[in-house]
Amino acid sequence: MTFLIAGHETTNITTCWALYSLAQHPHEQDKLREELYLNCVIKETLRLNTPVPAVRRTNLKNEVLGKHLIPKACYYTYVNTEIFIGISVLQKSTEIWGPRADDFDPKRWLDPSLIKNVTNLNYLPFLNGARGCIGVQIKRRVFPSPKVEPYLGLAVSIVES
Repeated sequence: MTFLIAGHETTNITTCWALYSLAQHPHEQDKLREELYLNCVIKETLRLNTPVPAVRRTNLKNEVLGKHLIPKACYYTYVNTEIFIGISVLQKSTEIWGPRADDFDPKRWLDPSLIKNVTNLNYLPFLNGARGCIGVQIKRRVFPSPKVEPYLGLAVSIVES
């Protein structure tokens, strides 16, 4: 049941955010029709609007953690300390993503100088490892897939109210 709910909900959220971002940036829609660029749009959508913006974890042993996980003044955590990981904050860090980290820019995923800094520790839309999101498998099968095909022929735009 968890797999059905988690995978379905996050996939729908990601699709909605992708369409909204494309509506705000109509010049990106033609490029979307190229498969490589479609993957860039998906990655950028997940970077800016990750379905789960933060998680809590409890460490099982004493660890030294990086500055993105706890305040700089604290270097050691103790067993059973709850650690709050702000994924949405991490994925908009200017240290990693550059000065335009808040901008929707799928082309960033084509820039080798930027991509070399992206790791599974700073791009976490599905987390990683055994505690990662089971919905990642659905994402890999749905995006790109024939289910995305209907959107490729459409133009989306923001309707002013």
